[in-house]
Amino acid sequence: MTSLDSYEKGKNYQEANNSYVIFFCCFDPLGLGLQQYTIHRHVDESPEHIANDGTTTIFLNIPSLRKDVNQPLQKFLDVIANRKVDGDDRFIVQLKKRIAFVKHNKKWRAEYMRLSLYEMDRRHGLKVARQEGIEEGKEEAILQVTSLFIKQQLPKERIIANLKEAYDLTDEEAEQYYKRCLK
Repeated sequence: MTSLDSYEKGKNYQEANNSYVIFFCCFDPLGLGLQQYTIHRHVDESPEHIANDGTTTIFLNIPSLRKDVNQPLQKFLDVIANRKVDGDDRFIVQLKKRIAFVKHNKKWRAEYMRLSLYEMDRRHGLKVARQEGIEEGKEEAILQVTSLFIKQQLPKERIIANLKEAYDLTDEEAEQYYKRCLK
């Protein structure tokens, strides 16, 4: 959509303004280990032919420590990543002041807190989901082992004892798994 906005009705394709879309990512977006990915469109049938349409998309991998970008951009990325940055660069000094202002501004702070709470809720949800997945996996493993013991015609008492020991189950829990596998 950004590229389309640079085209005025009736203007020649080559007269369109260049457009840049920049993504600041907290992860390696393409998994190639680079700090910066600069992408131009190409012709699928001839990948070496770049479409000269003036559009450029840049992905910046903030956590990367490669330092492959120019020094001013590197300092900016270091500030975003909360890494130590020399305070003598005028832009960085202004940026840090603006960040401090935003952090102390009640309206901005409320928005930041709202986003922080959202992020905490999201992380908690992931933690709960992960724990549920672990528990489901454990339950599935117990059922598979129990079924295997039953197929091997081990005595019920031995199966119950093995389940209790291997999975730290109570007598009742081990018995329930045993009964579920008999059905």
